[in-house]
Amino acid sequence: MSVGFFQLLQAIPWPERPARSLRRVMLPTAILPAILWPAGLVAAAPALSPVPAAPAAAAPTPPPLPAPTFVVVRADQQGYDQQLGRFVATGNVEAEFNGWRLLADRVELAERSRSVFATGRIRLTKGDQYLQASRLRYSDWEASGEMDDVYGVIDQDTLARDAQSGATPPAAVTPRPAFACPQLTADPRGRTVVRVVPPGRISLPTMPAPDGCPGRELSRPVLPLEQILESVAFGPPQTGAVSPQPTSPSAELSPFSKNGPSFKNSSSPETTDAAAISVDPRVRNVAFQQSWSTSFRLNLVAVIDTTDSLNSAGQSYRPPTNKAGTISRLRFQGSQIRIRGNRWTAEQMAFTNDPFTPAASWSLARKVVAVMDAKGVTRIKSRSSQILLDGKVSLPAITNTTVGAEEARFAWDTDKEDRDGFYIGYNLEPIKLGRSGSLQLQPQLMVQRAIEGRTNSYVQPGESLASPDVEQTAKFGDMFGLLAALNLPMGWASLNADASLSTLNPENFRSGTRSTTRLSAPLSLPGHDSASAALFGSYRERIYNGSLGLQTVVYSYGANLAGTAVFNRPKQQADPTSAAAAPPRPKGPFFAPVTLSWAAQSGNYQATLFETNTLDTLWRSYANLAVSSTLQLWQGRALDASEDPARGLRYSPTPVIPGFGLNVGASGFVASYSDGANQNTLTLWGGPSFTIGQFDKPLFDYTRFSASVAGTFLGGASPFGFDRAVDLRTLSFQAAQQIYGPLVLEAGATFNIDNNSEFYGDVSYSYVELKLQRRSYEVGVYYSPYDGIGGIRVKLNDFNFAGTGTPFVPRPRNR
Repeated sequence: MSVGFFQLLQAIPWPERPARSLRRVMLPTAILPAILWPAGLVAAAPALSPVPAAPAAAAPTPPPLPAPTFVVVRADQQGYDQQLGRFVATGNVEAEFNGWRLLADRVELAERSRSVFATGRIRLTKGDQYLQASRLRYSDWEASGEMDDVYGVIDQDTLARDAQSGATPPAAVTPRPAFACPQLTADPRGRTVVRVVPPGRISLPTMPAPDGCPGRELSRPVLPLEQILESVAFGPPQTGAVSPQPTSPSAELSPFSKNGPSFKNSSSPETTDAAAISVDPRVRNVAFQQSWSTSFRLNLVAVIDTTDSLNSAGQSYRPPTNKAGTISRLRFQGSQIRIRGNRWTAEQMAFTNDPFTPAASWSLARKVVAVMDAKGVTRIKSRSSQILLDGKVSLPAITNTTVGAEEARFAWDTDKEDRDGFYIGYNLEPIKLGRSGSLQLQPQLMVQRAIEGRTNSYVQPGESLASPDVEQTAKFGDMFGLLAALNLPMGWASLNADASLSTLNPENFRSGTRSTTRLSAPLSLPGHDSASAALFGSYRERIYNGSLGLQTVVYSYGANLAGTAVFNRPKQQADPTSAAAAPPRPKGPFFAPVTLSWAAQSGNYQATLFETNTLDTLWRSYANLAVSSTLQLWQGRALDASEDPARGLRYSPTPVIPGFGLNVGASGFVASYSDGANQNTLTLWGGPSFTIGQFDKPLFDYTRFSASVAGTFLGGASPFGFDRAVDLRTLSFQAAQQIYGPLVLEAGATFNIDNNSEFYGDVSYSYVELKLQRRSYEVGVYYSPYDGIGGIRVKLNDFNFAGTGTPFVPRPRNR
């Protein structure tokens, strides 16, 4: 998301000294810093629109003033020092500006230095965005400032809406969020974590507690001279600066205990207002949203993702693939942030995708420097960074990142099919095209090919592309390659293209290039969840086709229409944001939602004919219709999360519900070719699926199994190999078993069980994976004999939730 984080609020002409009798006081300016963090973490303060102030009847009519950008709604005490040119509001200060809501114990605005100084329990909220700190200072003249004890929640999905929205109507004002003190403690000298790369052990990172919170006395910072002088001139914070206290002095937990203690807010003066309602600082209504994953793969058979044949739709289990996604809702924490012009720095910053504290996964970066360039792109660098998993294992993290394009600069992988083994790539800075388009390039060095001095990835120069690959002496151009990805929005349509050049040698360029291009546009069709129209083109695209394995289409181009509709959805209750909005559980057997998908395509194809090395070019048209559902025979209940919102989410991003059902489906496929051939199939498939346990206990509390038998009625035959129906009778299964705690073993495969087939007994789509599965992350080691791919997969989960949460980095423990 391209929302600038250095949007400093513009100052306005300063008004005359406000009347002391005004309860609603107009402040002259509001200059607040904005904060940004990796993976798109943004807290932006937009340019403010005026918020009108209602004058008191007893006050004299003041002269016309410029429209204010900052309005104090309430404060226990307020005053104006004319000699120093400062306005001071203390005690439960509440201010509004352009829909943003600022709560603090003390706010000072200096006329001469055009600066704002706030202390105490500072909270800044707007929509789904939340930021808190214990001290804020910013000078417009110096374009510099600091924030101490920063913690917040940023939701990128609603950030643009929240940043651009105007003032919040009074009826829509939410209750005051309670200032969240750290609930966790740790001894950094006694608690260590295992560091994987490089090997060794390191201390568990901690951060000091905010001022006024338990544990602050252990790490009280030395105040700068300016702050000392300000405290002398204006005195200490007033009685309104009362911080929440723990429920009991002994409520200190280990940093990895299951539940953290809650904090009392009823004793805070701000709760004496009848309109102020204490808000639980933890979270509720947690819902899994999406995942972001990456992996290190070995023996990679395709750089550009392969396409499944329609013949295998619905009745086979493929190995899990990396899903494109983002982590849009993050919590972040830092001891201090310094702002200087278009740059901010921090000694340490941490962020987590886990909504709960203790966080199962969080990242810590040291010596952080963030700079926004002239194009509005923010680049963040850190001297070192690490990802902590359950506070026990530390993995290296990305040290340099660009907001909106978070990826490591260097990439390495193994590709036996096109690159003769190991290679290294470097991700260049994305080239911006138009307002939101981009071109990403990755030059590559074929390390293994260069060492061995030969290549086995290309046909003999001048031979047909259907010929087998031959061994050649690697030339200088064969040592280099390139990956390119184009993303170009074009109004209501979008152009996406990928290209893989495994060699820059002109002699091997024909057989060393793969590309796919798609110009697509969404369609709004009645009753459909999604639909699209597209023009497509490809060169040497790879397609999996069951027992035939990997097939190559030399080139193709044409048009495609596709859509998906879902029927028999469960009815939601009135309030979709309520935790009780989930539909009631049916008492007897019931059908789950029915998914119907369809596609129609026509195009020109050049590909290898079935079981030959001969190329042919034919016009191919097809239509496909598939429907699937589950007859749920029995379904249990999810764990009761009314007392503990994290219950049921210990090892899984979604609550596991035990049950037993029958998966059923049908798929029809009609294809015709310009040589008069046709291939028509009707596939019926079904089988049992069950889940035992709820994945909440540490031992054998989760078993999942699915099996499917598919039969295909065939009429005609495709002349090509990439879409030839050969697996007419198949048996597929997928199983997952908890071994201990978060350790899960998962496997799946598809078998040809057609006695009349030459491929009888062949195994396809097989994989096995051993993974460490937690609520917010998943780390797995996998291998697929069918694909020839093995590697390590890391997945992070993204959640929606209500509430502010609590700081997740432990504070130092009092020994």
